[in-house]
Amino acid sequence: MTISSEFRPLVVALFSILLGATGQFLFRLGMLHYGKVTVTGIWQQLGSIILTPAIFVGFMCFGVSSILWLVVISRWELSYAYPLVSLGYAIAILYGTLLLHEALTMPKILGCLLILAGISILGFWGY
Repeated sequence: MTISSEFRPLVVALFSILLGATGQFLFRLGMLHYGKVTVTGIWQQLGSIILTPAIFVGFMCFGVSSILWLVVISRWELSYAYPLVSLGYAIAILYGTLLLHEALTMPKILGCLLILAGISILGFWGY
């Protein structure tokens, strides 16, 4: 296996993960606009929630992300590929901090560093 044969799935994986995190960001943005719902109340409001523009686009991001993820798992072992999805947590924290003005706390920073360390270990020695 050459470096170039693995580079393409990595780019696809990273783009898929970015789209997934973007979908989560858009879900949050849409729900900030829509308002709070309950577990029981969401079923009556689901149509109007889904038609909230940011949420609708968020679902589109998730759909494309899922299709791209099929490319990745067709080439890599699931136990190698799936931990990369945790990068989405770090991206979501960046979205939350930079775009939604959420607090960047020490637990979030440490958690991101641990996630990046874990992915690095898998990248260097796990495949």
